[in-house]
Amino acid sequence: MVFPQVDTDVFLFLNGMHSPWADRFFYVVTQTWTWLPVYLVTLFFIFKKFKKSGFWVALTVALIILCTDQTCNLLKRTIQRSRPSHTEQIADQIQLVANPEGKLYYGGQYGFPSAHAANTAAFALFLILCFREQRRWLLPTALLWSLLLSYSRIYMGVHFPIDILCGWCVGLLWAFMWWKVCCRFFINRKKSNI
Repeated sequence: MVFPQVDTDVFLFLNGMHSPWADRFFYVVTQTWTWLPVYLVTLFFIFKKFKKSGFWVALTVALIILCTDQTCNLLKRTIQRSRPSHTEQIADQIQLVANPEGKLYYGGQYGFPSAHAANTAAFALFLILCFREQRRWLLPTALLWSLLLSYSRIYMGVHFPIDILCGWCVGLLWAFMWWKVCCRFFINRKKSNI
């Protein structure tokens, strides 16, 4: 698969905006454990809103993440596009971020599409659909969170912009499909506004 040069150019521009405080900030942002409190609070509100169906809605979230993750892994193994951090042609131009022990973070060999982007886009869309009555504040918050986490992957030097965009597409597709399943079998349609 051939990727356009503009993808690399945009990556190098976005990845080049580094500072010591931003290195620390985006290293924390990109870590899964950082968002554990958000996931736990989300589970609480899922059970609060959907009551008896809360288990099935929470299970649907887990299935969405499983599907997005495995789809991304399958595509990574099939397409085999190296991450920027593993691309020799730009190795001297990219900025990588070190972990607290000082070791540079490279990620795995292949990065297309981004599983981080897919998972966050899927999670954000599913939340927006679940909690439509809070969409005035939830929509921009969920989008900002997904964008921030996705940008952190470019900042860290482990994903090109097209990796992120395709990851979002994978995540949005799985979230919407599972939302439809969830509404059909587990959620009262009137309550879900569908």
